Amino acid sequence: MRGRLIAIIILSIVGVAISTYSFLHHQAVLPGTWCDLSATFNCDTVNRGPFSEIAGIPVALIGIIGYLFLVIAAALRLKQPEDKGLRVFLILAATGGFLFSLYLTGVETVVLQVWCPVCLTSQVVMLSIFILSVWKQKQPSAIQ
Repeated sequence: MRGRLIAIIILSIVGVAISTYSFLHHQAVLPGTWCDLSATFNCDTVNRGPFSEIAGIPVALIGIIGYLFLVIAAALRLKQPEDKGLRVFLILAATGGFLFSLYLTGVETVVLQVWCPVCLTSQVVMLSIFILSVWKQKQPSAIQ
């Protein structure tokens, strides 16, 4: 379990970095020209388009907050491995992040028909965190 939690922490920090870049790109602080590969793979279309905000909040900012929650939850669980509340919170946070990623992938696929390479990377990171958080660890058999 310790290795999985450390992996979740590392992946979540990577997610914070990806989401921070996306947020700064959305705010026009950083350019996204290296990410605009074609009409089909284009960060500008996705990250600055009409679906880049929800209720006026940039999707990338939601990502930063979500990944930070995952870092904190995994770090706390690392210190308190027997806390079932932290386990449930980590699973719920990872599931929520994964479902949100699926929604965003759906928007890219069905509505925009354009994919953002940075966003796709974040979605792979979130999928990995989700898998690590829900994967059942084998319980050691009781010694008789």
